[in-house]
Amino acid sequence: MTTDKANRKQGVHSRKTREKIFRVFLVQAVLCVILSAILLLDSLVSAWSALLGGGLYLIPNIYFAHRALRFRDKQSAGRALAEMYVSQIWKMGISILGFSAVFILIQPLNPFSLFGTFILMQISAWFAQMKLNNRFLKL
Repeated sequence: MTTDKANRKQGVHSRKTREKIFRVFLVQAVLCVILSAILLLDSLVSAWSALLGGGLYLIPNIYFAHRALRFRDKQSAGRALAEMYVSQIWKMGISILGFSAVFILIQPLNPFSLFGTFILMQISAWFAQMKLNNRFLKL
């Protein structure tokens, strides 16, 4: 089944939710690039660390959203919930591997920029979701 065909079968609410979630990710990616550009005035290490922090947040969350919000024809609520749990476990695993790889492979690293950007991405998700929908979209 093609994606276009699946999207037509998918409910309007599901499609709108998916679009809003991915719009939040786009806003966060732009915010991360802007922050990195500003930190480039300080040092290349700070800018690179900020980009890595944003990536460490965005990659697992995009994976989770893509997998959890994927439309499946005739999917039961129990199966959808199970898929959410499995997606969350994979998201945590990807996050752990990502942080491990960054701390092992990237030297020099500015931990303040890395964790600061990671935390900023989390906070920006809360605000962006409230602004886009006037309520929280939980992911």
